[in-house]
Amino acid sequence: MAQEKEIHFTGYEKQISNWTDLIPAERFTLLVLQTLTEVSKDPRGTYITNDRLSNIIGLSPTRISSTITKLKKKGYITVQRVGATGRYIKTRDYNHATYTRTIEEQVTGVIRYINKLLYDNPSNIDDLEEIDDTYRDAFMNAIKAYEGSDNLINLIKNSPDTFNDIDGVNEWLENKGFL
Repeated sequence: MAQEKEIHFTGYEKQISNWTDLIPAERFTLLVLQTLTEVSKDPRGTYITNDRLSNIIGLSPTRISSTITKLKKKGYITVQRVGATGRYIKTRDYNHATYTRTIEEQVTGVIRYINKLLYDNPSNIDDLEEIDDTYRDAFMNAIKAYEGSDNLINLIKNSPDTFNDIDGVNEWLENKGFL
């Protein structure tokens, strides 16, 4: 019996597992687009129609169009229009050292960071409230105002008394006009 060869996609697996804000069809479409962008010799990306992409992925051209729009809004791809119906699609360079996270990934990271601070504060043990999805828009605005989640997290690190309980977080967001 022939031994099955194990295939490792460690680079892709890590990157795909970080696409938590994408549904399976968006993930697969993005993976196909990324592969096409990598093999394209054109620096503008891959030139592909909805019909061709539909044949590759197995979704209707209308669904492909909707998926492309969602990927663009979430920051995973850029679309450059050419002529009346043409377009180039380029994905972010996930293998580049300066990986750029989407705004949604940044918001999730900030929320996780603040929740860890809240959990680590012994005075919160009896009545712990955590930052949840109702704060997404507020933190999205804060990230934009501080030009990225790294800058916002640095501010949070330097203001431990402000972010050690839910009341402090709420007060800060309200005072800054984010909530």
